[in-house]
Amino acid sequence: MKTRILIAALGLTGALAFAATNPQPGVEVQMILTSADHMNHHPPVLKPADVTIMDGTITDWLPLTGRDLELFVLIDDSANYDLGAKLQEIRQFITIQPDPVSIGIAYIHEGVLQVVQNPTTDHRLAARALRAPSGSKAANPYYALSDLIANWPKRTVRREIVIVTSGVDDSAGGAPVCDNAETAIHDAERAGVMVYALYNPPDNYILADWSKLDAGQVSLASLSYETGGEAYFVGHVPPLSFEPFLTDIEEHFAHQYLVTLRLTPASESAFQTIFITSGNPDRELMKPEKIWVPTAAIK
Repeated sequence: MKTRILIAALGLTGALAFAATNPQPGVEVQMILTSADHMNHHPPVLKPADVTIMDGTITDWLPLTGRDLELFVLIDDSANYDLGAKLQEIRQFITIQPDPVSIGIAYIHEGVLQVVQNPTTDHRLAARALRAPSGSKAANPYYALSDLIANWPKRTVRREIVIVTSGVDDSAGGAPVCDNAETAIHDAERAGVMVYALYNPPDNYILADWSKLDAGQVSLASLSYETGGEAYFVGHVPPLSFEPFLTDIEEHFAHQYLVTLRLTPASESAFQTIFITSGNPDRELMKPEKIWVPTAAIK
């Protein structure tokens, strides 16, 4: 069972145009667009004519199947309820990725990032770097996520993260999405990094304040949706298996496109919300909620 925040964008207008012979004024930015099908699991092939983008012009469109992906698996040591049994599923997910995919492994220990394997195309090496979580004290997982993004060299346009955590931030206030998660969302959007979240609680989750677990799941869902990824959980209880979720993530990887857009920038560099829709109501499009738009064009 998957949970995903769905936000309907009202009043979408604007024309779709492909690269013009005479470039129009504006700034070119890039984003990853995913074609999804959560019902039949046969996402259609997308073409530029299949989508409409408000206030933007598509200037380039590149299918990304099986190429140019760097992936980090990030595991929270505090999310240790029966996770040892699910590590083999994660190992299998790592080893079946296409040969060009680079995979890194990192852990969050009491809120601090620990990279144990830098991205490598040796998938067996990456799989061997996985270990059972230590069951550390729960802390803010979003700071470590931001730290990973900030120190991740941009060697490819497609960088994605699968994070395993409860999403609970004990330092959070009463906001629907905690401030640290909001910061991580902005860091990921600005870097063009997509995040997929696999919820897993700590060993003592039965005794936990369930309102905190609820808040953690809301933050995880927002983090994933707003970066173009997806969050997976089945309520407060740990999932019996990660396998169906990892299969869904693998499906998303296989149906992604690098879209170059020409947008009208503001007077200063800033985030810009991107509204995109499909003429087919059965086609689901996954993309970042916002894109960082600089005042200077991409070179």
